Amino acid sequence: MKKALSIVITFCVVFMTSINAFAAQAPSSADVKKQIEGAVAYLANGASAYGVDQAMDFCIFADSGADVSKYSDGFVADVKANLQANNGKIVSSYGENLATYGAVIVALQALGEDTADFYGYNIESAFMAMDPTVMPITPNYYVTIIKGASLCNNSDAFLKALCDAYVGKFYTMGKGVGFYGYSCDNTAYFAAAISYGYYQLGEYGDVLKDALAVIETYAVNGGYCYNPEYGVEPNADSVGLALLAYSSYYIGMDESSADAGEIAAKLNSIYNNLCAFESEKTGIFKYADDESPYSTRDALIGLAPYYLVVLSQVISDAPSNENPTAPTVPSAPAASNPSSTPSAENSTQAAAKTNTSKKSPATGANTAVFSATAALLATAVLLTVPITASAKRKSR
Repeated sequence: MKKALSIVITFCVVFMTSINAFAAQAPSSADVKKQIEGAVAYLANGASAYGVDQAMDFCIFADSGADVSKYSDGFVADVKANLQANNGKIVSSYGENLATYGAVIVALQALGEDTADFYGYNIESAFMAMDPTVMPITPNYYVTIIKGASLCNNSDAFLKALCDAYVGKFYTMGKGVGFYGYSCDNTAYFAAAISYGYYQLGEYGDVLKDALAVIETYAVNGGYCYNPEYGVEPNADSVGLALLAYSSYYIGMDESSADAGEIAAKLNSIYNNLCAFESEKTGIFKYADDESPYSTRDALIGLAPYYLVVLSQVISDAPSNENPTAPTVPSAPAASNPSSTPSAENSTQAAAKTNTSKKSPATGANTAVFSATAALLATAVLLTVPITASAKRKSR
């Protein structure tokens, strides 16, 4: 009995030490939230409203956990009007397309709306009636499309078809995503998007691990570069999107994953590298020496899922009265305006919410830390009960 107790206590000490190390390196959830709010305020830039045509931008804002209350009623009203005008379909100025459907679903669910019964319309059914093999304007939009699909009910077949299309048309093992060349950014979007298929369908493990390994080939001192052909200097876009990729992967990790602690430590390191590009204005990030909306958007895309990681850590840094609004997830691309710099050619937002009928990413390694700690402590207490005669209560 004493030997067993010694083993349990030793394991508890090692386990809690590793958790403390993770938590000690992590930022304050309040600080990350301020960065998210600052980024959204900068990117919105006084916009009066967002509708279906701006769904790609708005889903990033709404899904980040930022306060978008001044835009939410207008967005909901515009989606409703669009459905009424198009007999239950979502048709933007760019036509009926997968990316807009995905963005609308991500945004509405972030606002707490039921996309399977939205004022009598089933947006999910309309979305899944689309041809999943049709190419979006950029493959980086798949992160929004695939996340949107993962949020829908009974979507496994549709989700698989989307993932298969993304992998089959764009991914090369050992090289990543080819779209006007290979880059850290393209492959980071891919890893975030395929994480949804991996955790929901139990497939794509090999290609996902390969994508993460490819991202590491772009690692440089201070973060990640876009592509060594353009220079090996790190930039906020590539660092922010690497944060997206690893956060999306970490959020859904199984509690038995041996590398959960390693990924958690990497996330905190990537976050610290990203902060080096922040201007003196909270949440606004720079490209070279200038404040950049493209860099800020890509930073925001990474900060949103990372915020979920920080919120789920065992040792909370938040005051007891803090009630932060957590982003719902990819996660998906954002604005349609191309960047003048290669590292910002696309934007996608990755978030971490999944439909309650599906496996929630938040039930992975993060939640596992709580359950495993409780289990260990409970075991230790139970083992000491026969030894300590005065023990009258069980602890959890």
